[in-house]
Amino acid sequence: MYKILLPFLAFAVCSCSKSKTTSVLKSTPAAALSKGINLSNWFNDYSTPSQYGSRFPQTTLQLIKQKGFTYVRLPVGSSILFNTTNPSVLNATNLAAVDNAVKNCIDAGLAVTLNLHPWQNDTDSLLAASPAFQDKIALYWKTLSAYFKKYDTGKIYFEVLNEPHASAAGLTTQDFSWWQPVQGKLIDAIRQGAPEHTIIAGGEGWNSIEGLKKLQPYPYKNIIYNFHFYDPFLFTHQGASWAGWLPAVLASNVPYPSSPQATAPLETAATNTELKNALNWYGNQRYNTDSLDKWIKAAADWAKTNNVTIIANEFGSYIPSAPRQSRLTYLKDVRTVFEKYNIGWAMWECDEGFGWINYPSGNRNNPAADTEVLQALGL
Repeated sequence: MYKILLPFLAFAVCSCSKSKTTSVLKSTPAAALSKGINLSNWFNDYSTPSQYGSRFPQTTLQLIKQKGFTYVRLPVGSSILFNTTNPSVLNATNLAAVDNAVKNCIDAGLAVTLNLHPWQNDTDSLLAASPAFQDKIALYWKTLSAYFKKYDTGKIYFEVLNEPHASAAGLTTQDFSWWQPVQGKLIDAIRQGAPEHTIIAGGEGWNSIEGLKKLQPYPYKNIIYNFHFYDPFLFTHQGASWAGWLPAVLASNVPYPSSPQATAPLETAATNTELKNALNWYGNQRYNTDSLDKWIKAAADWAKTNNVTIIANEFGSYIPSAPRQSRLTYLKDVRTVFEKYNIGWAMWECDEGFGWINYPSGNRNNPAADTEVLQALGL
């Protein structure tokens, strides 16, 4: 998910074109990717190795399936399996744990997306600067995809890189176009390892819609294109200390939909000028389901123009500081717009700050579902 966001992304609204809506999910390799959930902190770089075998037990995976989800997205940190000195040899101990997790998800009736999900900026910086490092990541992906191709093509999918952002974050002086050939190299490698499996590709700028629109589709079959959706950012990331934008970090109780009347008390109470200005802007934009439609339609139009399949495999709202009813309304509105354009989705995430599962007894074998969130997701 987003780790840093330039302020303009919080307010930018994509223009609405006149193209007809697209229907991209039916009878395609993306059929299993209609309703997903991200299983964060299982194999992230910061995850605790002692819980690799126990974080999401079969009871939880079965609950996910029972509630109507069709797949899980499994973030795998760059330190989990990748060996920079010998990329063709995966970390054997961790590989066994990841493989067991994939098998358990599939046994529960869920498809799985494996994605390279670095925690820090090092991977992006090196990919943008070093052809030698690109070759190392390509060899990693060739090896990883060759290993996991033992699972059916409808059960496992390979996602090139979570939220590439070297250009958007100023880690390189190159513009977004640096990512096109680099991603192509990594796709080539995955194709060598698993010729028939579906690959998920995305754009620069943290998998933004604007980054997606700058991509030229790759000349391969079975490529799905993804984007992440966290607009309006002031609402979705309010109170998140790591948001990377001060107004979002400081904000609390920001409502959705927005209006000047709804944000006026928050503006009055705000002591930080940047937050006060952001709240004023947010209220005057009157964000609602029509605003979401304009943003998402830009992605749908790109897919229709290029005759490709798209999914949105991250969206959500941070729980601690958002008004609960606003969060439920937002999730329902986003999900409804995705389905209007027949875009498969995956919410970020399962059981942490954006999730829908909790453990009242502290026992991870006894998960409890937030039924109102599930209802908002149409489940």
